[in-house]
Amino acid sequence: SRGRKWQTERGRTTIQQIVATKIPQWAGGLRDWQVTVIAWILDGEDVLCITATGDGKSALFAVPILVLLEVAKNPATYPGFWDQKRRTPVGLVIAPTKGLSANIVRDL
Repeated sequence: SRGRKWQTERGRTTIQQIVATKIPQWAGGLRDWQVTVIAWILDGEDVLCITATGDGKSALFAVPILVLLEVAKNPATYPGFWDQKRRTPVGLVIAPTKGLSANIVRDL
């Protein structure tokens, strides 16, 4: 078992730091609930999230991909978070429409 390293305070802080560095246009950063759910996802937990349009669900698939790519690219910067099994992370996002799919690809 990989454990729950992302759900620790250090893991949550690492997620927030990567987002602040890689997505500076998100000046306010992630919401607390987003950090919690993203940590669950990074720790391999299954998640079903239902929120209103515009509440930030897209961050729940985009940020884990971004975090894993950053950690894989710079493992020495993130000791304890690099996972040999995730050295070349791949994300699969399923969307209900071509338009939404195009937006997701553009934003990632």
